Amino acid sequence: MERVSEDASGIVLEGTRDGRRLSIAARFLIDASGPRGFLHRALGLQPAALQWLPPTQGLYTHFEGVERWDRVAPSREAPPYPVDLAAMHHVFDGGWIWILRFNNGITSAGAALTDPAATALNAADGAPAWDRLLAMLPSVGDQFRGARAILPFVHAPRLAFRSRQVCGRSWALLPSAAGVIDPLLSTGFPLTLLGMTRLLDVLEQTAEGPERDAGLRAYAQVTEDELDATEQLVAALYATMADPALFKRLALLYFAAASYAESARRLGRTDLAPGFLLHAHPRFGPALRECAALARHTPKGANRDALFGRIDRAIEPFDVAGLLDRSRRDWYPVLAEDLVANASKLQASAGEVDRLLERSGFTARRTVSGSPSES
Repeated sequence: MERVSEDASGIVLEGTRDGRRLSIAARFLIDASGPRGFLHRALGLQPAALQWLPPTQGLYTHFEGVERWDRVAPSREAPPYPVDLAAMHHVFDGGWIWILRFNNGITSAGAALTDPAATALNAADGAPAWDRLLAMLPSVGDQFRGARAILPFVHAPRLAFRSRQVCGRSWALLPSAAGVIDPLLSTGFPLTLLGMTRLLDVLEQTAEGPERDAGLRAYAQVTEDELDATEQLVAALYATMADPALFKRLALLYFAAASYAESARRLGRTDLAPGFLLHAHPRFGPALRECAALARHTPKGANRDALFGRIDRAIEPFDVAGLLDRSRRDWYPVLAEDLVANASKLQASAGEVDRLLERSGFTARRTVSGSPSES
């Protein structure tokens, strides 16, 4: 497709296929083509400036022969699951590296870098820049010592993107087309899934005209609000990459919100978890914004200590995954008994959580009358 226009009956797309002109008319168009995608270009939509996140660049490709991390740096204690089977992040001051193993021996790996870090590495060089980055991180360099890039390196001069407009009378951008903040927390997946559900509700449950227009305006506002919340937290994480302890504690805000919201949805209590990252929750939303704002100023001394306490207080009412259990020393297994023990936070009984776990394929072990039992 090359052009798009709106008329009284909807929207018309025009282009060329196999050398022949093609025209497609539709009552409504949903753009799922990603950041800076089709409608952004065809309609000349303007990007929106980032408010909190520093400008970032990307450098990435696919590899063969990436060593397992547990062979490069064996842990002194057994992790709850093999770390190489999850998305692995190596975080450093100025950016982070992702390592995603596929089941065919290929590994996707790359780095998200702040502009100063990218400039220092001359990221546009591609493979030489990657080698310079690995030389700065010797243990990560060991992980890639025997690796071979099987595709050319891609340098993305701008990772983050936000559109100034999300909807029109007969079109809408999915959240993945309306904005991409950063892959750090893989937020694009839940944002887009939530957005698809909301947009389908608008199209299926509203009549064309003023009611539809109001529904689309509400969809656009929620999309922008959720991108705001995501950007605020990710910006705080970038600001604390040189402070591993604070970075890890801040990241728990994401995991607290995600685990609580998913549990609430599976229990049919979606009203308990309004918005991505619980941004619209009257208690968690303001606490998240406050903690992120304080962290972006890289507090020191007593202010830093106080921020740890604020983060813990924000998480506690929503912690259904044992995130504040310091005895786990930053290892967080998925334990059914954590959810059972915190059923009251979800306004549920232990029995309701037991049934939820059964439906999800888990077996919960808990204590009844002082002795362990299985439900």
